[in-house]
Amino acid sequence: MTAAGAPLALRWELTRKALHIVWAVVPLAYALGAPRTSVLLGLALACIVAIVVEIARASSATFSALFHRRTSLLLRQHEHRGWSGATWLLLSFFLSVLVFDQPTAVAAMWAVAVGDAIAAIVGRTLGRHHIGRSAKTIEGSIACAIITAAGALVVAHLALVPSIVAGIAAALAEWPTGPLDDNLRIGLAVGGGILLCRMAFS
Repeated sequence: MTAAGAPLALRWELTRKALHIVWAVVPLAYALGAPRTSVLLGLALACIVAIVVEIARASSATFSALFHRRTSLLLRQHEHRGWSGATWLLLSFFLSVLVFDQPTAVAAMWAVAVGDAIAAIVGRTLGRHHIGRSAKTIEGSIACAIITAAGALVVAHLALVPSIVAGIAAALAEWPTGPLDDNLRIGLAVGGGILLCRMAFS
């Protein structure tokens, strides 16, 4: 990448992740007492709209061209061929609220919205140590673990040990390139890790 291209790439990543972090309003609202039924209903409707858009993208060349003209600067390369990260984020949120209890769901959604975003921002700006050929960095993973654990502790009001487990689970789930989208993978890993922690220490 050229020197001129690097600032553009960073600006692009910061814009994407700023939109990611905006979704933290959902776990914050849920943590502050928004009814589970209302949160589930809102997320279900949002998921339906997102999936309809994805189906329209796949089935209509005209709609697909319009969609890409409006959003192409915010999409990664693989999102041009498959579902967008926003759709996967909504599905991850919906499944977290549907499957997990309130504190666990809040921690899982926080990890997806904020932990993953901070990992990308720190990795792009401060990351120096890569593992293998992955674009992920140790610095980004550490930031993801810290922010996720802090959210689990302060926002979801989990105990210290489950919060640390949530941070580690998020950082580990963020590393692979598949098979699931990272938004879905992180949410499930954090929720599952918290539940396993409770079982181990109950």
